[in-house]
Amino acid sequence: MARRGGLFLVLIGAGLIAAIAFSGAALVSYTVFYIGAGLAVVSLFLSGRLSLGTPTRAQIVALAGAIALEVALFIVMGHALPPGTSERVRWLWVLMIVGIHFAPMAVSFGPVFVLLSGACMANAALGLLLPAAPYELFGLVDGALKVVVGLGSLRVPKVAA
Repeated sequence: MARRGGLFLVLIGAGLIAAIAFSGAALVSYTVFYIGAGLAVVSLFLSGRLSLGTPTRAQIVALAGAIALEVALFIVMGHALPPGTSERVRWLWVLMIVGIHFAPMAVSFGPVFVLLSGACMANAALGLLLPAAPYELFGLVDGALKVVVGLGSLRVPKVAA
């Protein structure tokens, strides 16, 4: 499933980068991001030809568990962050949560997702520790990490060795 995950990452990372590029117009920015995210989700269902075979039960359970973890953490974030928390801080926590959920995805998409998880969490933590730095810097780094790892995952040979 590494190649499917790679396509997903490229699309979601490109959507994030494009959203930041259009960040002057909030409606366009959110629209571009949601289009990228939507295409990324659809890609998981339509990219069967990219896979090396049928996903195992463990891969499906790990993917479902990672998504459930992400949803649970978003709910916790919604309750834990006080009203009036800046949008910058909220988005950095979103990047942190997405980074966390990449770790169990390594079962589905390959061990490079553990490295991606760590890099995304470190990037988000750095953003939270440097409040004067603009969110866009960390958002672009996050998007670039996803695109680079995604392109690398797409390069996994189609035929298993």
